[in-house]
Amino acid sequence: MTTPATDLQSLTKQWLQAPGPDAAGGRPGGPSWEALTAALAELAPADRRPDLYRDGTLDTTAIAAVTGLDHLARAAAVGVPVPAADLAADLADFATRDQPVIETWILLNADLPTGTDITLGTYRLTVPGRTTAQALVALPRTARHLPAPAIDPALLAGSAFLRTPAPQGRNYGRGALYFPDFDRRPERPHADVLLTLQMWDLSASLHPEAYYHVEAGRHVRGTWGAPMIEPAFDHLGHEVGELHRRHGPYVIPAQLPAFTHFCTSVHTMITTVRSRTSSTGKPSPTAVALDSASRRLLRASQRTFGGDFVDEADAEDVLLDYVVAMESLLASDGRSDKRRTTRQRAAALHTSDQTRLNVSSTVGRAYTQRSRYAHGEPQRPLSGADITAVRNVAFSVFLRWLITSMNCGEQVLQQLDDSLLSGQARSDITTAVDQYLAAHPAAPAS
Repeated sequence: MTTPATDLQSLTKQWLQAPGPDAAGGRPGGPSWEALTAALAELAPADRRPDLYRDGTLDTTAIAAVTGLDHLARAAAVGVPVPAADLAADLADFATRDQPVIETWILLNADLPTGTDITLGTYRLTVPGRTTAQALVALPRTARHLPAPAIDPALLAGSAFLRTPAPQGRNYGRGALYFPDFDRRPERPHADVLLTLQMWDLSASLHPEAYYHVEAGRHVRGTWGAPMIEPAFDHLGHEVGELHRRHGPYVIPAQLPAFTHFCTSVHTMITTVRSRTSSTGKPSPTAVALDSASRRLLRASQRTFGGDFVDEADAEDVLLDYVVAMESLLASDGRSDKRRTTRQRAAALHTSDQTRLNVSSTVGRAYTQRSRYAHGEPQRPLSGADITAVRNVAFSVFLRWLITSMNCGEQVLQQLDDSLLSGQARSDITTAVDQYLAAHPAAPAS
């Protein structure tokens, strides 16, 4: 007695020989297609694979589109020798696997070691190998006869991806996407984890290059952006193909434990502060400050390239973002002189007198430049050194404020003010910060 899987092999061969009257247009049809999809329905019942059904009926049009069978129908119709055994095996695997989870995959420009797998809240930071990348599509054995998938194993295996469950309400793919996702700032929902990764090494700019809707083993499509693909050359300078150039943070294998430890701890602190609420159930003052600062820091970071380059047209806006981020953290309690308050509290987060003076000076200059920009006054163009100095201080303030907030809760600003007059209060802050940074070191300065 034959089984549905055995039948599938002969039915696949029959379909490839006669894919239907509309196959040249990529629309499978005819008796052979009906028999093939009937076998698929036996292997993939609606109670296990509801993603393949619509109104209780196998959605054959969607299956053809998401798997690539529409392309294979067109290829078979013009005489391309598609291997029936490979396709039958692919279809059997496709039909018998469980319904996939819908995820968002974010391609990063970071260069991380093979085997990286870090959990950060609802996110997984992974570096998929070629086998994992190939398994994302529905028909991996037959992939050479199909257009390159959105996540191309030949180019993106070994690249770093942030993976997270797709937003609530995201539906399974049904084929052609006539209204693609469009968001000028798709990084916003992922601000916390992206900032966490960025803080590991400020000398390199972390950027999400592309976003993907992933139904592993079923359907993958790009929703925004594109990977940075460049020509690949051999040792003689001859062009031999293409590669995904990773220009962002670089983590060598020996650094992976420290990288994991740092990112896990920082992300936990961010999540903890963000989840704080007041007695009325609304976000607490520190949670509100964190939200505002993180959005500003992320926006500035996304307009910085190569670690310290900011386009001249964006420089003033980037400076403004850094100043507002620090002000959100340090002057959110309604003090009238926000400039003086931000300078003093930013300095109070640092240990040595010289560093405190340097931080105060940097914040003061940034405020002066921001005021001239806001009031349309003439000023010299901002240099890369100007932006880099403010960037380093802004991220240092953000991390040190997080650490202090974990220790002081909603009294963080009062504790910073007390440290200006009390040696004990100052010691409490700097000791806690220094101990944390010693136990969770970031990337060594290059």
